[in-house]
Amino acid sequence: MLMTRRSLLMAASASPFAGLSTPGHAQGTWVPTRDVEFVIPFGVGGGADLLARVIHKIIVDEKLVPVSIALNNRPGGGGAVGLGYITSRKLSDPHTIIVVNGTTQITPILNPAAKTLTEVRPSMNVMLDDFLLFVKGDAPWNNAQEFVAAAKARPPKSVAFATGGTTDVMAISVFTKATGVEFNMLNFNSGGEALTQLLGGHVQACMGNPLEFIGHLESKAVKALGVFRDTRFSALPNVPTMKEQGINAPNFQMWRGMATPRGTPDDAARYWEGIFQKVVATPAFKAYLKENIASDAPIAGKAFEDFLVGQERFYRELLGRPAS
Repeated sequence: MLMTRRSLLMAASASPFAGLSTPGHAQGTWVPTRDVEFVIPFGVGGGADLLARVIHKIIVDEKLVPVSIALNNRPGGGGAVGLGYITSRKLSDPHTIIVVNGTTQITPILNPAAKTLTEVRPSMNVMLDDFLLFVKGDAPWNNAQEFVAAAKARPPKSVAFATGGTTDVMAISVFTKATGVEFNMLNFNSGGEALTQLLGGHVQACMGNPLEFIGHLESKAVKALGVFRDTRFSALPNVPTMKEQGINAPNFQMWRGMATPRGTPDDAARYWEGIFQKVVATPAFKAYLKENIASDAPIAGKAFEDFLVGQERFYRELLGRPAS
């Protein structure tokens, strides 16, 4: 059965400390011996939160670990609050896992005082999300060209975007550079909050992933005007690419992955890498990717760390920020 936003939230709310009776196969000598805390450095309802609840549900349903796992949302500061919590409370605790994404990497580029991914030990990337331009379903624009033309006819910063994190800010910045239009960005703690602002008519647009908007896209509460990729989605054939519409914006994706605290011992780190590899191999996770029009992209351990080095370079180039 495909996992919807509503079913995931209800399942987690009903059983935040779901007990597991059978241990999974350990990938080394270490296994968890007490409850595990699953830290989500973003608010409820956004893409990171939804992914975390998918992973939590699969671990519980498949009985992959021998202990209970508790979800703990720690939103704020583009992931900085959650990573700060890890630094202050969980820096060497292998009974802690964290969901991470491009936002947790971009935030410290924009704000060097923020906690960075150096505070965690990357375990595995699990998927990639593309970005689309979304407006309300009853908005007067039918494509990105029309949206840009209308924005150019208004004073600078009079068209507002709601953002759910610094990756959304980056996507809007990419769009701004490609169109020459200066937008007003209103920042919130999650994609779910940004979506609420759009549905309420408080902003004109959002940049986001199918993961966060797919249900409202299917109900036509929102519509997609363009996607930042070379080809159209097979599942969304009527949504043109930005390049098709004469908007020369680079392809831009959100990586989504898992991590443990920075001081996690090697054998515990290998254990969690193995658990996450089992998660992404399940039919439930494959179905989730298909339902949410996401790309399967498992990258584990050292390869994930190398991937993140390349992403950091890419983000800094887009932002015009020198290498750290």
